[in-house]
Amino acid sequence: MTSVVAEVLGSDFARLHPKVQWRFGLQSSDHLAQFGVGVMEEMTHSRLVPPPLLWAGRKRGLFPAGVGKDVPFTIANYAYVDELGRETLSFVRRFAFPGRPQGMNSVMVSSAESDAYALDYLGFSSDMVVHTRCEVDAEGGLILESEVPRFLLGPVAPKLPKVASALTIGREWWDASEERHRIEIKVESPVMGQLFLYRGWFTAEERSCAPADIPGDARPRSVEARE
Repeated sequence: MTSVVAEVLGSDFARLHPKVQWRFGLQSSDHLAQFGVGVMEEMTHSRLVPPPLLWAGRKRGLFPAGVGKDVPFTIANYAYVDELGRETLSFVRRFAFPGRPQGMNSVMVSSAESDAYALDYLGFSSDMVVHTRCEVDAEGGLILESEVPRFLLGPVAPKLPKVASALTIGREWWDASEERHRIEIKVESPVMGQLFLYRGWFTAEERSCAPADIPGDARPRSVEARE
């Protein structure tokens, strides 16, 4: 199978910097995993974000709710075929906030409805899904732009109107001068402005990883088919 990002980008995948291709070309047939260690130089959120939402985001692994500078973090990536037969790229992130480490999990899969975007299921239990479009910037970095989220709450999957929700723009690129990967994520509301900002760097390596060796926390507690 082709990696999820390579499938969405098509021929544009070759325009990515080789180091970014390595990061997002990981696929289940490789029997490899990637492990990154780095520092989030800035992690912040707006005071307009309601405290209950911050609590839920932290508790459910949807997004880190802490604020800080130079926060150590790790990221692990695993590729596998899920129970629905979909090529899957798993992201397991851990942030070492003082006294209260936090996690953020997500899995990216190809859409059965369109090849213009991937699906990102967010949280330890895939509580939320977003449609994520992929683009290549002039420096060979990867731009990930996620649309309004859809909440997967029991049998319903409500989608908030854009005026009441937020859009996420992430960028990952290779910093040749420092020889490390860099990442920046912004979550912005059309009404309230910037809600979250994460900016940092990491270095990564790959190791052998057979399907049976993928840890349980790399897979969501429930597998969703809804898009």
